[in-house]
Order: sequence, then structure tokens, then C-alpha cells
Amino acid sequence: MEKEYCLGWHLVYDALRDYYYSYGESAQKRFNHFYDPVHFFAPESLTVGIPLSIGAHAGTCEVVMPRHIYEQLVSFIHQEIPEVPEFQLETLTPVEYEIIERFEAFASNVLSKSHQKAKKKTKQLNRIRQAHEEAALAKRLVNSSNYVFVSIDIEAYEKDHSILLEIGWSMYDASTNTCMDQHYINDQYRHLLNGQFVEDQKEKFNYGTSVWCSLKQALIELRKDLDWAVKRDGGFVLVGHGLDSDLKYLAKQHFLWPGRHGGDVASVQESANVAILNTDTIYGSSINDLHNPPSLGKTLALFGIDTWNLHNAGNDAHYTLLLLLKLVHDHCDI
Repeated sequence: MEKEYCLGWHLVYDALRDYYYSYGESAQKRFNHFYDPVHFFAPESLTVGIPLSIGAHAGTCEVVMPRHIYEQLVSFIHQEIPEVPEFQLETLTPVEYEIIERFEAFASNVLSKSHQKAKKKTKQLNRIRQAHEEAALAKRLVNSSNYVFVSIDIEAYEKDHSILLEIGWSMYDASTNTCMDQHYINDQYRHLLNGQFVEDQKEKFNYGTSVWCSLKQALIELRKDLDWAVKRDGGFVLVGHGLDSDLKYLAKQHFLWPGRHGGDVASVQESANVAILNTDTIYGSSINDLHNPPSLGKTLALFGIDTWNLHNAGNDAHYTLLLLLKLVHDHCDI
């Protein structure tokens, strides 16, 4: 990406405003007139079509101008307000920006849209940075071999997402490089089948025997496994592919997590959870693109991993752990 020494639009504007405002009301009015969009972008104005860029520096994007445009702008405003000594260019120091996009501002809406675009790009860069941090954390945790990684997946009824048909979880013990899988089917809704929008695979668990029981009993079993991990290691690592929806399902069931200092807590953030790792985010960090992450199955296919009977909660939980290990530790296999 092209780099250039520039100054931020807002930095220049604020510095010039403070400077001219210090010279009294007349200079203040002349300054405001100079920057009035009607005047600034008038066809005969010296500043119409000013060449600007959207640039990135230190994780922030903003509208910027190269040094020679900054010099011209200072000269133009001095021509408008000659009674005030010219602003000293050395007051501001250009810094190096990565140039994302160049444009010419022929109208105020072009400039305002570019400011909005820069803000949006800053948010994207922050998300990418956070995703890279999450990926680095995942790698450290897996390689430390200190914790149990618990992947949870819940399958809801496609026509009513308040009805939970299955819950599965897979537990990867990093200290022994082994995996334990569980799959529970809600026996209250034996008569309900998916199939119109998502495949019904509830009876096709690949990694053990499915258990038909109440959802309440299934959640009791999940809690037992989490308690075991906390007792042994002091905490556990949660893993999911778009885990937020599964955590919301658990919250609606009033699931209680083991607390950091014992007891029960309703908030996973206050639990003995060491970290939450989303494989969709970690994959996105690997390609520097978090927009519309591929599904679990499509992501696994990108790594050449064959899958069978996806949309079974137990299988999806297992495959999610497999994807995590593929993303951060190629030598692990489960």
C-alpha cells in the first residue's frame, strides 16, 4: 500500500481555527467565511476540488492532505485574511500514512462522506486488530497445554428458535491431546424435525452415543463437565463458530456457569471462563477480512477437511474444535 507524509484534515482545521480566532472577532468571521462550504466549494474558489486522501496511521483512518496541499491551504487562507500574520507551517508536523483512497473534494457532501468512510474503516481496522489478538491468544492457550477447550453448539427448531432441539459439546484436553464429545437430544420435542431450512441430523452423531433426555438434564451434564475442568485447571476456554447465539440460548435457559471463586454465576464473563475464542473471527484474522465469514462447513472445506452430518450439535461442536486446532496448531489432531 502506498505511503505518504500527510496531515489530518481535522488537525489542520483545528490549528488554523485556534490561530485565527486568537486575533479577534473580525479574523474569526473571515475564517468562518473561508471554511463555509458555500464559499469553500464555490466554482470560482481556490479550494474547490482540493485533493485529499483517506489515510491510516496507528490504527486510525482519517481524511488527510499531503504537505504541499497543506502549504497551499495556509497560503490561500492568508490571502483571504492578509491582516493576520501567516500561520507558521512548522506548527504542525506531517506523519506517514498508508493511503487507502485518493479523492478530490468538489462539494461538501464528498468531504463529509469521506469522513464517514474513514470512521467506518477505523472500526474495521480495530476489529481486525482485535481478531489478530484473539488468534494470538488462541495460539498461546493451545500451546500452553494448560486448559480444557470446550466447544458448545445448540440446534434450535428452524420455525421457532425458542425451542432447543439439541445441545452438544466437545472438550479438547490440551494436556493430553484428547477429545471428549457429548450429544443430547431434547426428548420433549421428539415430534419436531428440521429440514425445510436446515438439515435435520439429530440422530447422526459421529462421535459417540446420543442421549435423549430433558434439556434441563442436558444442562446439568454440561455443568458437571465444566466443574470438572475448573476443579482441575482453575478455568476453561470456550470455543465456538459464532458462539454468541449459543451463549444467548443458554442465557435464556438461565444456565449458571461455575464462578471464578466458586458458586454459580449467570454471566459467562464473570465465570471461570479463561477466554472466548470464535473460530469464525480467528479465520477472518488469517485473511484480514471479517466481512461475512463463511459457515463452519465452508471454512473446514477451505482447509480440505471432510465433514459428515453437519448441523448435528455434537458433530458441529467437534468440528469447531478441529477447526480451532487447524487454525492455531497444525500438529494437533482430534
